[in-house]
Formats: sequence, C-alpha cells, structure tokens
Amino acid sequence: MIFNAYQDSKTGIGGISVISSGHIFAQKGRKIDRPKGRSDYLLFYIAKGKELFYLKNEIVGEEGSFIIFRPFEKQEHIYIDNKPGEFYFIHFDAPDNFDLFEFESSVLYNSKLSTAICDLFEEIIDELQKKQPAYEKLCTSKLFTIFSLLERKSRKETSAKEKYFDKISFVIQKMNKEYYMDYSLDDYAKICNMSKFHFLRVFKDITGESPLEYRNIIRLNHVKEYLKDTNIPINEIAEKTGFTSASYFCDAFRRKVGMSPVQYRKEHSANHR
Repeated sequence: MIFNAYQDSKTGIGGISVISSGHIFAQKGRKIDRPKGRSDYLLFYIAKGKELFYLKNEIVGEEGSFIIFRPFEKQEHIYIDNKPGEFYFIHFDAPDNFDLFEFESSVLYNSKLSTAICDLFEEIIDELQKKQPAYEKLCTSKLFTIFSLLERKSRKETSAKEKYFDKISFVIQKMNKEYYMDYSLDDYAKICNMSKFHFLRVFKDITGESPLEYRNIIRLNHVKEYLKDTNIPINEIAEKTGFTSASYFCDAFRRKVGMSPVQYRKEHSANHR
C-alpha cells in the first residue's frame, strides 16, 4: 500500500523540484525491479523493517538506512523482513550535474532512524496534497533539510565508527586466520576490551553482520574450497572448518549457497574436471 502525492508543476529552487513523495507499507516479498531506473532522481528511506538491495553486491538496509538513485540507474530491491515494513520516498528533478549533496548514487548509507526526517517526509506529502501557494518551494526546501539531516547523521555515525575500526579489523584478521576455532562472542569482545553487547553492536554497524555470522561466512568460503578441490568426506570438512554439528553445518551451507554440500561438490567438481 502506498500513500503518495504529486506536484502539478516543476517550480522549485535552483533547478531542483519535488515531483512526488510517498509513504509505503510493505509485506515480505514486495519487490521493485526497474532495470533502467526512472527519468528522475529518487531518495528512498527505510523507516521500518529490512530491505535487500541488489547493487554491486547484495546488501541489506535496516531502519534509518537510505539510498539515492540518479536518473536511469538500475533500481532493484526487495523487502525481506517477516514483519510489515515502512518506507518513504521522494522523486525529484535536478540539473544533470547535481552533486547529490555530496552523497554517491546507488550506495546504501546506514544511519539511525530519525523521527525528524520521517516528519519532514510527511510534511512534504501534506504540502503536495493541499497545494497551497508556494508549496513547490516549501517542498524543495524541506527536501534540502532532509538531505542536510542525513548528511549530519551519516557523518556522526562515520566518526563514531572510526574509533573502533582498528579493533574490529584486528578481530576480523583473527577470524580469517583462526576461523576453525570456536571462540565465543565474549572472547572476541575481550580482545577489543569492550562489553559483549557493545562489541556486537559496533561489529554489526561496521560489517553489516553479527560476529558469528561473519565468521560463518569465512568458514563456508573455506568449505567451498575443500568441496571443489579435495575428496575429503563432508563430515571431516565440517570439523576442519569449525562446525561441531553436522546438521547445523548442512543447514548453514544450504542457506548461504542455495544447495547442499553434496550437490555443490557434484556440480563444481564436474566443472573443475
């Protein structure tokens, strides 16, 4: 379900004008697939839930995340959360050389959810619906305010994360070298001299994954190499890569790769030969 409103003209400020704005309510599986994008700019803001974006890599955006698309850039994303989701969007026109307020296009930015930003979207929708005198300029000025708040929040988040980059980087190096070791979340947190819950939050903010999920990805990459390049039995591969439960190993592999370890070995061994 989408609640949206449109502008009747292209009057704005400095060549920038809001075309439409809306509030989307989504269920799991709702998908946007525009291979050639649209003819205008798009700001897309996640207010609730999780959205999977197909960019250079697959990346998940959570509450507070946002993305900007230039005209005719591919837009492909899908709602993946089990609970209902909410999003705001603004389509706008701008000059060809528009600098996107120093943001990059087709890049997902992570930030904390802002009620002030959500309120501004609602105000723009209201202005577009009522169309009172000078509503076009008011909509554009509110768009500028949204971008200014997004820039402020993004820079604060970035500077806060930078304090922990070295510590998290050290843990990731340890995971890559000792992926088969069964270190706990507490063990990794102690390495960083952080509480478990603080470490968990910071690690996920920086990498997009929880520490143990991140380590599982490293382990499964090694599993794939063993399956392709050796004849070692699958249960031994599971043990060598740190999986203590064969059933959990198979489930994790299937979720990540989309097939069982046996199927993967058959397909990729044949290709290898």
